[in-house]
Amino acid sequence: MTTSALLFATAAAADGRPAAALPARGSTLLVRLLATLESLDVRRAWVVTRPGWREAVEEAARGAGVDVTVVESEDQADDLRAVAGIAADAPGRLLVGNAHAVTHREALAGLLADPRIVSGILGTGSHGRGLWSYRVRIVRGRVVSAGSPYHRVGVPNSYFLGFLKVDPHDRAQLVAAAREFAELVTEPRPNRWDDQMALTVADWRARLWRMAIERETGEFPDPMELPPSIRLDPDTEAEVSLRVRAAREDVVALLLVGLVRSGVHLSRNSLRGFFYATPLSVGAAETAMSDMEEIDEDRVALDAAVKAQDGFFTTFFVSPYSKYMARFAARRGWTPNAMTTVSFVIGVASAASFAVGTRVSLVLGAVLLHAAFTVDCVDGQLARHTRTFSKLGAWLDSVFDRSKEYVVYAGLAIGATRGFGDDVWLLAAAAVTLQTFRHMVDFAYAARQHEAIEPTLPLDDPEDAPLTIDLPARPRPSPVAAFAMAEGAGGTTVVAPAPASAVPAGAGAASGTAERPAKSRVTLSSVALSAVAAAGALDRRSWTRWGKRILVLPIGERFALIAVTAAIWNPRVTFIALLAWGGVAAAYAVAGRTLAALAR
Repeated sequence: MTTSALLFATAAAADGRPAAALPARGSTLLVRLLATLESLDVRRAWVVTRPGWREAVEEAARGAGVDVTVVESEDQADDLRAVAGIAADAPGRLLVGNAHAVTHREALAGLLADPRIVSGILGTGSHGRGLWSYRVRIVRGRVVSAGSPYHRVGVPNSYFLGFLKVDPHDRAQLVAAAREFAELVTEPRPNRWDDQMALTVADWRARLWRMAIERETGEFPDPMELPPSIRLDPDTEAEVSLRVRAAREDVVALLLVGLVRSGVHLSRNSLRGFFYATPLSVGAAETAMSDMEEIDEDRVALDAAVKAQDGFFTTFFVSPYSKYMARFAARRGWTPNAMTTVSFVIGVASAASFAVGTRVSLVLGAVLLHAAFTVDCVDGQLARHTRTFSKLGAWLDSVFDRSKEYVVYAGLAIGATRGFGDDVWLLAAAAVTLQTFRHMVDFAYAARQHEAIEPTLPLDDPEDAPLTIDLPARPRPSPVAAFAMAEGAGGTTVVAPAPASAVPAGAGAASGTAERPAKSRVTLSSVALSAVAAAGALDRRSWTRWGKRILVLPIGERFALIAVTAAIWNPRVTFIALLAWGGVAAAYAVAGRTLAALAR
């Protein structure tokens, strides 16, 4: 499918020129971005800019291999009307983004070339990379809430990095959102938008203050505490002013809000270790280019082939070397499906070895089972490294994984009978039944990721609201959200809000603090909500997060358990261990998902 690009060169640099025209290693930021897009098969691009900047942008785009059309636009409302017109006619998928962004090719390749992302965003969980970006909430890989200068996210867990891919099937929602926002950004703007903008800037200033304290003292201050007044150095104050001016021109974040609130399924491609910045001065552009060149893009791309959130055993005992096997396979043109098949064949050989029933054969079977799992990891890493995903490959991987595991169970049961005179077929059948149940629960739960989201808020509402797909979460009290900027977006003093007694009646419902129902009616849901919140809190510490991943007995831990117990003891011990640990894992999963359902 062809891809077109719609870029915005509307952010002003410190010298008054368009930031997209800033020099970058003998060219400009815009030319470098267009060259990256050309390498990703983007052949048509529109660049929206202000009338006084047209010549500068055309000059900045000169030499790009992409067919570029520069579109003049008077203001943000005109920008959005241009989006509606271009999006309605642009061929293929549409990449919407800011023209002054600096990032690695592979970061955008992950968004554009990954067939699993139909419509999606480039995002990151890094506070450093997301400093000047707007927050979003991701649930099971899907964007369920998005922020902008005028819209908040109650419980954010990621940042939107200014690039949005829209599939043709979602183009109508993009056009509709652009047209509606074009009316809303025309003066007078909706009530409370300026208040939300002030809070957005206050959050930036608070983070900059914390970063400065960390540089000076080596310790990051408590994020829940702020001084009565925030004073930043003159250079930082100048940067904040530039960012505020750029934020008032940003339409990409508004379009994301519109798509999310219209129910479009948007996935996230994570930045991982790649570079991203949006410089607004010559010095910042030079620094960004130098910082990006210091990063080994090939190494980061190889690391990115490893799942970001995998099991403990896989992460620490397989992926450190299997990723190099994936690169070796990629350089020789091997396919993920071929690796999946090889993994299955090795798994069958492991089962056959287990079936012999001798100590040597059990040890050999354990070694082969680990080899089968390693190659199974390689097929996924190879697919991510080369972006060669397919529905056939996903089906083969799922079927062969299940078949390989159950064949190994049969091999162990046969080996127990032949070599140890021990009938463990009932235990084997119980292990198969338990694992089948766990897979059924997992697949049914994952299917909810694709459910439709009903729009819950109009586009002019700056507030956030929980959605059907989202888990209920209690926002942590924010010192920034609880304060107002005394001197507007460019002010320097933070003052406390009015006391609770001054809040008008009914305001609690608008801010998500509706009147508490009778205790007898909320006991079960309150307990469930508390349990979900406690489980989420455990993820803030690495050791508890890894402990939870081990507890659920993922396939890496399961195969390691089979290999170790079979090699050292016997098949009966293996099945007892699988049933005991697997039973705890199943109970934990069912309890957790039941509580999540009750808490909604």
